[in-house]
Amino acid sequence: MRMGKTIVYALVSLVICIAYFTAVDHFLMDSQGLDFWYLFRK
Repeated sequence: MRMGKTIVYALVSLVICIAYFTAVDHFLMDSQGLDFWYLFRK
């Protein structure tokens, strides 16, 4: 069942990356008025 463990670790890493990216994006948006997601809302 090593494959299952690898998948779990990959998912956890992905969630952490998304959370980190969202936090950084939020910080930039607050401090400089930048919003990465604005690019997708045109």
